Amino acid sequence: MKFTRLIQNGLQAIGYDILSLAYSQEYVYDRHLKKVLKQLQISTVLDIGANIGGYGRLLRSIGFRGLIHSFEPCSAPFVELNKAAAGDSDWVLHQIGIGNQIGPTEINIMAGSELSSLLQPRETSSRMSVVGTETIHLQTLDSLDLPIDWSKTFVKVDTQGYDSAVIEGGLNRLKQVPLLQTEVSFLPIYQSMPSFSEFLALLTANGFDLLGMYPVSRDAAGRVREFDCLCLNREWRSAKN
Repeated sequence: MKFTRLIQNGLQAIGYDILSLAYSQEYVYDRHLKKVLKQLQISTVLDIGANIGGYGRLLRSIGFRGLIHSFEPCSAPFVELNKAAAGDSDWVLHQIGIGNQIGPTEINIMAGSELSSLLQPRETSSRMSVVGTETIHLQTLDSLDLPIDWSKTFVKVDTQGYDSAVIEGGLNRLKQVPLLQTEVSFLPIYQSMPSFSEFLALLTANGFDLLGMYPVSRDAAGRVREFDCLCLNREWRSAKN
């Protein structure tokens, strides 16, 4: 124990900290999310960009028993989403997309269905190649008429490069929610999507502070392409205190 303390003191002297296992586990995504949902008394999750239901399953696996509204506009993944939610009366599905406009539009269907996007890819690979398009219906977050308590709602957004448009179309609703999650890119994989710094500026300007950043994908060199950013509504917290 004395030898361990000497090593720790030496590392701290040159600017390093040793995190205990208990401390580091708190910041693994699912553990951190479970803690935050409980702290903020979240009763509803809007799962925007649900694909085949992976996020809904994650919520249930960490013990969230509240209402889930999942939004997935594409036909093929929506079939699988139905299967994932089968038998769960508190998991409601909507076959629409969420953005900054209302009405029909074309989405690019990628070889990897979870990569389908309203934007064009910046590169072509086995999973990022466009294999077709589909006409989908878009709504804005502000236009949604849901019988929920927005002050206890968590909005999770994963729309493959289109997240900033979702935020821009929901600025009024987002003022009411305590918690937001969105995907930001260091190495953008779609055309016309904002840079990392631009996206963080958008979040900050609209009252959201970072609670955590979690790597989503990496390139062949091991560099992080995208992060999930979990954010707290600064104004909502001030109003509660």
